Amino acid sequence: MNSVITSIEKYVTLTQKEAEVLMENSTRHTLSKNHFFLKQGEKNKKVAFVEKGSFRMFYSTDKGDEVNTEFIFEDQFITDFTSFLLKKNSDVSIIAMENSEIRILELIKLDDALLRKLSYFGKTYVQNICLPTLMDYQIIISEKPALKYKLLSEKFPEYIQKVPQKHLASYLHLRPETLSRVKRKFLDLNQL
Repeated sequence: MNSVITSIEKYVTLTQKEAEVLMENSTRHTLSKNHFFLKQGEKNKKVAFVEKGSFRMFYSTDKGDEVNTEFIFEDQFITDFTSFLLKKNSDVSIIAMENSEIRILELIKLDDALLRKLSYFGKTYVQNICLPTLMDYQIIISEKPALKYKLLSEKFPEYIQKVPQKHLASYLHLRPETLSRVKRKFLDLNQL
């Protein structure tokens, strides 16, 4: 069974026919490193499933700085839910951190019954995956630098392993040199 269907079926049951229709109405895309899935200011009309690779979500400040707000890896969905659901311009950009493969779901072509199931799935996914991640993030960034890194390594070890340090620093609201110093101390303490 396809991994996108497996992920959806963690929250809703699809018939064989519904799974087939969903796959028939999805397209696989390859995005190279630094290719945008969505740009800040655009209306988001798509939801995709990451089959391979990773993405980062960020916004640009008036000064041109990029502030990372989320990282998305294999077997996760990517979209700007606010822009998608409210049909408004996106406040964030989503960009591939490496060569990646995604499956874009063409939701507009689906019948009402399947859309209701996917709507329920989306609500449940946000409640079970997105909101807990956001709550953990808010706790992490409210701490002092050393504790930020410790909490991040406990809650999101894949971030430490897969995300470039400059993006981690932005995510943690730290300067890269501060993150380097904290990381070095953290590693020294954990080798004792």
